[in-house]
Amino acid sequence: MSNFKELRTLNVSHGVIASTFADDQPLIDLSSPALKMVNNFTHKTPIRAQYGTTITEALKQVSAQQSDFVLVTDENQKLIGLVSSADLQSSKITIIAQRLNTPKSEVSLRDIMTPISKLTGVSMQSLSYACIGDALQTMEHQGTMFLLVTTASSEICGLISARQIAKTLHIPVHITPIAHSFSEVLENIEHPH
Repeated sequence: MSNFKELRTLNVSHGVIASTFADDQPLIDLSSPALKMVNNFTHKTPIRAQYGTTITEALKQVSAQQSDFVLVTDENQKLIGLVSSADLQSSKITIIAQRLNTPKSEVSLRDIMTPISKLTGVSMQSLSYACIGDALQTMEHQGTMFLLVTTASSEICGLISARQIAKTLHIPVHITPIAHSFSEVLENIEHPH
């Protein structure tokens, strides 16, 4: 035991038992750091599925892993879009199946995903100075339910979900998708988020 040192001892004959503190997590609110809401892909691998994956298969993955989203990839594992768990269960699938003249069981992620070109990103660095309210305000202003998070070298390393914020903070979130074309206006009328 020569590698260790003896600690200095104290007289505890007049000691009083310390008060215990609740081991609860500190309350999270809109002014809490935005980083608390990041689904960090370096800590937990997100669900990924190829664009040809059926909605039924994707829904099984989402349910099994209790995820709010699926990252959609091409055959080279390159990120091409995102699908929310809500979209996997929405009437949007029935409408798309009718439009494609195909059974609902054959609708794939390719058919309902939000392409990466329509997703918004923020840097991890800017989030380190932001609060949850800032992230939510950005999503509301951009009309998107997700913010992708990027590293300094522009790699996508995580995301923030408006639904996750709503669930965690027990607040309603009202994000209206912003249409950039007439066809998107019609699509949003047919199946709003």
